[in-house]
Amino acid sequence: MSIHVTLIVPPVVCHNLDPHTGIPFMPHMAAHMAGALHQEKYDVQVIDAFGLQPNNRIIRDDFMLLGVSEEWIVDKINPQSSIVYIYCRTMSEFTSITKLSKLIKHKNKSIKIVLFENIQSVTSFSLSEISSELLDAGCDILMLGEPELRAKHITTALLNDEDLNRIPGLIWRNNNKIKKTENEKFNKNLDDLAMPLWEKFPLEGYWLAGFAHAPNTDYKFLPILTSRGCPYRCTFCISPSLNPTWRGRSGKSVVDEMEYFYRKLNVREFHVSDLDPTVKESRTIEICEELIKRNLPIKWKLAQGTKIETIKSISTIDLLQKSGLTFMAFSPESGSSNLLKIMNKPFNHEHGLKMVKRMNEVGIITQACFIGGVPGETHYDRQQSFNYLKKLMKVGLDEVAVYVFAPIPGAELSKALKGYNSFSQCTFSPTWREDYKEVNKYRFDMYKIYFTRLIINPNKSLKRIIGFITGSHKTKMEMSIKKQIKFWILKYFP
Repeated sequence: MSIHVTLIVPPVVCHNLDPHTGIPFMPHMAAHMAGALHQEKYDVQVIDAFGLQPNNRIIRDDFMLLGVSEEWIVDKINPQSSIVYIYCRTMSEFTSITKLSKLIKHKNKSIKIVLFENIQSVTSFSLSEISSELLDAGCDILMLGEPELRAKHITTALLNDEDLNRIPGLIWRNNNKIKKTENEKFNKNLDDLAMPLWEKFPLEGYWLAGFAHAPNTDYKFLPILTSRGCPYRCTFCISPSLNPTWRGRSGKSVVDEMEYFYRKLNVREFHVSDLDPTVKESRTIEICEELIKRNLPIKWKLAQGTKIETIKSISTIDLLQKSGLTFMAFSPESGSSNLLKIMNKPFNHEHGLKMVKRMNEVGIITQACFIGGVPGETHYDRQQSFNYLKKLMKVGLDEVAVYVFAPIPGAELSKALKGYNSFSQCTFSPTWREDYKEVNKYRFDMYKIYFTRLIINPNKSLKRIIGFITGSHKTKMEMSIKKQIKFWILKYFP
């Protein structure tokens, strides 16, 4: 007799039409969890709200949700499923996750609701930090860390009403008391994990949306996790508390996954969504050489801001280009060494310029990510960022992204600011901040520097225009402008 479980990916949430929320991050950890459940022979139902209907919008307070409604999701849960897993993708989706939990429990109190974390994103959140709020909403269990190796154990325990104390990394409520087991020991053998079960997900919805985390050049694309964790301890980020140990897959395992989905789904573009994929340069080289050896018609991109100093040599840049890498995001965060100390974020500015210059020469598109409004930031620090951005543009930087600091629960600086009414407001455009206008002006000035220097470079300007018109995006900015137009239309002329 088959055991049925349901896995839910909630709607994508946009806060106040903020250009830095509403991004449909393809649910990589949910796909891996589905793969682990499928490997154990469970009958897995996947309900991915955005993928099912990317053009449906729901207005709620100052949020716009994209995808099918929570009510629709609850009605479609397989009646044979006694366990529902809900993916906690980003902080902004807190409002949808809590509503989903309440609706499920209202319809069927016997269903067990398990939330599991996305520990591979700086925009996610720590379930342990807000456990009371989530348990109050009706969730039965919070699953911390990586879910795959415990998928069978927790499913079996819930089905048979077994003791949860033997399973690490869980939080639940028993007799009005919150209980927690010891932290999970992170898996070091990533090559042994089940393949993500993308075949169960409504991928067409993500492909039809026209925008993604990395610039989508090809119609079909998929994210890929080549490593887990991050060895750095930035104070604005949740990774030091959620995922502090870096572990990498072998080059063969990475390319095996790419080749599998190329042959299975005809996907030719992969967006690497690691927190920091280039930590070990020898592994970076290994992935490149494996791709070159197999000669697959594949392009790949580093979607999140990697630590560019871990790419130590020009020859590695050349190898990345030869292997099909077309885009790299990296994160200086600031041009100020003083502010970087506050953020506990080491960055070699001169090395960054050297690497960007070479990537520009060989045709790899580059994006530099900055953050503004970190507590302790001064006018001098911002001037230093202005100056560094000008230097980056001079050596060939293709685009810039500027985020405003928000205190995400689980980060060291999470208590630095107050004033939000919902955890879903802890986004990269925290309009509730008392100094938001001032910090947002800094962001505007950074973009002004970027665009004024882009205009005087006719070659790059023309490429940005062509990418925007054709939909074959080379930068995130071409895609983001289109996304903002679509969001305005969805909100005011649905």
